[in-house]
Amino acid sequence: MQDFFFGSGTGHSLMVLVMVIGIGLLLNKLKIKNITLGPVWILFTGIAISAAGIKTDPLFLHFIKEFGLVVFVFNIGMQMGPGFFSSFRGKGLKLNILSIIMIALSVGCFAVILAASGKDVPGMVGVLSGAVTNTPAMGTAQQSYYDVANGSFLAEVQSPEVASEIASAFTVVYPLGILCLLLVLAIFRKAFKASDAAASDKDAIDVIKTITAQVVNPGVFGLKLSGIEENFKTNYVVSSLIRKGVSIPVAQDPAIEEGDLLTIDVPAKNINDVEVVYGRVEVASDKAPVFAGELVKRKLLVTKSGLTGRKLGSLELASKYGVTVTKVNRAGVSLIGRADLMLQMGDTLSVIGSEEQIKKASDLVGNSSTDLEKPNLVPVFIGIGLGLIVGAIPLSFLGNTIRFGLAAGSIVVSILLGYYGPRFRITTYTTSSANRMMRELGLCLMLGAIGLGAGKDFGSLFCADGAQWLLYGAIIALVPALLTGLIARYSFKLTFGEICGLLTGATTNAPALSTVMANYKNDKTAECYATVYPLAMLLRILAAEVIILIAFA
Repeated sequence: MQDFFFGSGTGHSLMVLVMVIGIGLLLNKLKIKNITLGPVWILFTGIAISAAGIKTDPLFLHFIKEFGLVVFVFNIGMQMGPGFFSSFRGKGLKLNILSIIMIALSVGCFAVILAASGKDVPGMVGVLSGAVTNTPAMGTAQQSYYDVANGSFLAEVQSPEVASEIASAFTVVYPLGILCLLLVLAIFRKAFKASDAAASDKDAIDVIKTITAQVVNPGVFGLKLSGIEENFKTNYVVSSLIRKGVSIPVAQDPAIEEGDLLTIDVPAKNINDVEVVYGRVEVASDKAPVFAGELVKRKLLVTKSGLTGRKLGSLELASKYGVTVTKVNRAGVSLIGRADLMLQMGDTLSVIGSEEQIKKASDLVGNSSTDLEKPNLVPVFIGIGLGLIVGAIPLSFLGNTIRFGLAAGSIVVSILLGYYGPRFRITTYTTSSANRMMRELGLCLMLGAIGLGAGKDFGSLFCADGAQWLLYGAIIALVPALLTGLIARYSFKLTFGEICGLLTGATTNAPALSTVMANYKNDKTAECYATVYPLAMLLRILAAEVIILIAFA
């Protein structure tokens, strides 16, 4: 029993690790003025326990850290994959450009400080990762250093001091990164509050509106709905047609007559196009659709894996079942129900038809929530395997052989698998709760292992470089955020709520986002955060790896 608590075997190391994670998660509940450090409490707890002299098996910690990192970043990529490329459409492109600018400014500040201070690259990469609160970047930097400088990331087991330096710098700077960003947002809130009072939501990101249009354009009289949509190429779906008080099923593809009232689902940016096509938008965009007779509106879940990758039009829901699909919700993103839209398992279809017709369509797509609750682990393990293979492929860089790395390889493969998988009939759907569970488990394992490995040297490293780490971290956290916020405001005309989402997303700063949402309560913040987060996460990880490669290749 004494060996179990004070020994050095696998059982002892596992017991210490789970205790560290448990205590860290309990500390995560602590909040000071709605500010919390999140799961990084696990890292602090591990450092404290390790610094107190409790030892763990280095090989065990190394395996747990790498395994946790890969599981974490892979499941992030799987979550981001379906909407990754769509985040570059419309205003999302503008937001992601600003995100890239901020990341470039962060790396630029890092490079200037590194050249002026003469500090070691690994420790400064830890400072950079902490200033932008990006834990995967820190883990990737540790792995990449050993892979490049020592020939293998397994060298960490024999020489853990560099990994300890990266983790220590990250730990010291991380809380400062949260506070600096919140300070910048507080400054912007005071500066922009008055002018934002009259701001409208006309710039909403691909928000789908429901409008009612009256047909007064003679150019479309007598044309069938399908012909109008094909000729004008406008991105919208007609969900109902009312003619002289009588509902006409749009699934029958009726010919349009003067005075018809059409209920239309359309992206906000395309409302003017609809007005050009039909002549006049009669009713405000927030009016509920009008249905008469036996027509009803329902939501159907796509739960048959065989439908993954099939085009919506191939189901012939309108011609065979008399059901119109107006919108498709995928991972929280609303898409117009166009015939060429490729379906994915887990999609939610907004449909209109009679109860009997919708029942038949329901049987076709599955519509069984219990089917979605079953874990779909095949793409997870196969995807992780492919990611590890991609990460291990040797590449030539500046005359040296380097590798993409386990973390970078995993997140790239997972994003591509999440986006392109359905095109090849690969079902990549997992419930959001299952995805979150795996992400959090991976993150907890990684932080616990890193903390236990870094605690031995933390005190000496902090005494030697702690003050400088804090100074450099403050510069990296403040300067890019201030400059990007000003550019976003005065060059791109973003509102304060959008700037909050942009800056928290570009720094992948979930604790700051939580604080902002609790205090400022702006709906656009979370929307903008989700738009820039996928690309920012990928670029932050790659930036840490590229810095190590350039420095030591």
